[in-house]
Amino acid sequence: MKTKQESITSDAAWHFIGNLQTRKVRDVIDQIDYLHSLDRMSLAKEIEKRASKRVKCFVQVNVSQEETKSGLLPEETLAFIESLQSFEKIEVVGLMTMAPNTEDESVIRNVFKGLKSLQLEIASKGWAHAPCTECSMGMSNDYLIAAEEGATFVRIGTALVGSESEATG
Repeated sequence: MKTKQESITSDAAWHFIGNLQTRKVRDVIDQIDYLHSLDRMSLAKEIEKRASKRVKCFVQVNVSQEETKSGLLPEETLAFIESLQSFEKIEVVGLMTMAPNTEDESVIRNVFKGLKSLQLEIASKGWAHAPCTECSMGMSNDYLIAAEEGATFVRIGTALVGSESEATG
């Protein structure tokens, strides 16, 4: 990661997307501006302990409730975010989810609508530690639906640079 950062201008904003293991927080947290996968208290505590600056975090919500996906269940999210009030190094700027891998547009759309609704509910609380104005949802295959449903951040790496197998193959 540091090699990539050194080759790009210093005013770039760095986003960490994907699962961040607590044992890796020390190596990553001061190199990024946004974390798109805050999903457990142990990770929040490690960020609070290791970060030298405030990190903008997206709380990961498993809206589709798939066993194969990480994230809090929607009904756990509000209490989790409220419990972060005393964490000085964490600012909850929004929520993140991933839609199921399906061709059924109505299923995808419902997941994104669910996240947007939850984001608006949290934003309405007016919490200083959690303005929660953003929605990180949508990837290369469903970002257009995500944008229609209120995404403010989309993750379109594969569409831009290809898949990992294409890069190594």
